[in-house]
Parts: sequence; structure tokens; C-alpha cells
Amino acid sequence: MIDGHLLVAYHGCDVTVRDGLVSGRIKPRESRNQYDWLGPGFYLFEGDHERARAFAEAAANEPHRRLTAKPIATPSVVGCVFSVQRCLDMTTKEGRFEFESAYRAFEEGYRQSGEKLPVNMPANAHDQEFLLRGLDRAVFSFIHTTRLQLHDFEYFQAVRGAFRQGPEIAPNSGFHRDSNVQIALRDFTCVKGWFLLPEEKQLNDIEFAAAEAKLAAVRAANPKPHQVAR
Repeated sequence: MIDGHLLVAYHGCDVTVRDGLVSGRIKPRESRNQYDWLGPGFYLFEGDHERARAFAEAAANEPHRRLTAKPIATPSVVGCVFSVQRCLDMTTKEGRFEFESAYRAFEEGYRQSGEKLPVNMPANAHDQEFLLRGLDRAVFSFIHTTRLQLHDFEYFQAVRGAFRQGPEIAPNSGFHRDSNVQIALRDFTCVKGWFLLPEEKQLNDIEFAAAEAKLAAVRAANPKPHQVAR
């Protein structure tokens, strides 16, 4: 990720959120869920609208799993153009060193206090991946808080990470079906604009009202959030 360049990424969401962001009726909000692998931020799939749509469809098809903090009734994708000057990029050696140094300090603080360190853990007993990232979230939050307290360091506007997900495509290839690159955008002044995919158009007033009603019905049917990974 090259700081300062224009970037394109995609957010899987309900169609009402898509149209709300594109029209300016709503603003992006920072996510703070237990399954947020890169800490607090607005989550985007870098350069991969199909992966963003697959995520939105999974959330809509299995609402009981609560793959998102808010349910998705009509899966859709919104594109985002943004430019970040300061990114904690976990795909680079520098980014991983930043995280490792912070983890050591974070761990020492817990050791001295006698408190139990947060852990990464599976969401369900049958999961092979550690999808609830309590420790990772806590370390990223520690990094952001520490930088705000130290005047010699500027805050990170975004965090970027690559994740291996899904079954292996070919034996011992190292390529997995659902792998992706995600960005947790923290500074929304970096956003240059939101856009629809080329084949799509915004809903009219009647269609939007129907989508809102559908979303309300899904929300009413699934009132209790569950701690499940994105």
C-alpha cells in the first residue's frame, strides 16, 4: 500500500447502507466488534468487490449468525475511493514490527497488573480459524491510544491486513478460496467519494422504502447479536 495514492476498496452491506453512503444521507461509522481483526475502523475489501458481495450475501443468508453488527436484508456493495497518508500496513515488515513491539509492551502491562490477557479464539467449537480476535483488537487499540498520547508520533489513519480464509484451492498451494486484503479505515477525511458498481443504480423512493421494511423485518427476527467473525 503506497501512502498518498488513490485507493479503491469495497464495503459489503445492505442496499440501504449502499445508497445512504452514495447519496450522503448517512456517514461511515467506526466498527468496534469482537470480530474486527484490524481493530476499530470502517472495514473495506481492497480491490475486490466480489469478495465484498460474498460477505454481504453470507450475512444475509445466515442472519442468525450476525456476521455484522447490524443485519443485512438485501446484500449489496458500495465502492470507496480514498487516500491515506499514514497506514499501519501489516503486509510489510515495518508494520509487523510495530505490532510486535506494541504486543510486548501490552503483554508486560497485563503481566504487571496481574490481569488476564485477551485471547484470539474460534467463534464456534467446529471452527478451524481463530475468528474472534480479542487479542489482536486490543493490541491495535493499544497502538492507536499510545500514539495519541505521544506527541512525537502521528496517528494511523488506517490499518491494512491480508487474511488467509476458506479451504485450500490446491494441495499445499498456500492459496485459499476466501483469502482477502482488508482495510480498517479510521480517518474518514481520507474518503474522496463513494460509488456504485457499473451495472447498478440507486433505488427510487418506493424501492428504498421496501428495502427499509425488509431490513426492519430481519432486524426484528434476529434481535440478539452473537459474537461471530466477519
